[in-house]
Amino acid sequence: MSAHVEIENFLSPQRIEYAHGLAQKYQALGRQSFADAGWRAARARDPKLLKALEAGAEILDRMTEEQFGRTMRDPSALYGETKGTTEQQLWREAYRLCDEGNPIRNFEWIYGAAAWLCGYGS
Repeated sequence: MSAHVEIENFLSPQRIEYAHGLAQKYQALGRQSFADAGWRAARARDPKLLKALEAGAEILDRMTEEQFGRTMRDPSALYGETKGTTEQQLWREAYRLCDEGNPIRNFEWIYGAAAWLCGYGS
């Protein structure tokens, strides 16, 4: 009998960063199949994809806090310094929309990264 492994148990900051990097690389190369795998899973509200998106968003939130937390909370910080990283915001919004059942094509590469983490597609 095989042990059931929850996806959150093997997602790490390194895996999230790698998946995000793959999405950027494949987008630049025009490898649409990567994004399409994520888009299909997002439209289907695939539970495994939702878990990967949520875990990715939470991990990126923690990483942003560790790296920029003090700067983000500093009263003299510029507006842009208080908002966190672009990657963090992309994953958070992609998760929110997908969880609400309203994924948008603009996030197809983030969905593709999450799908890759789930073992879907290429």
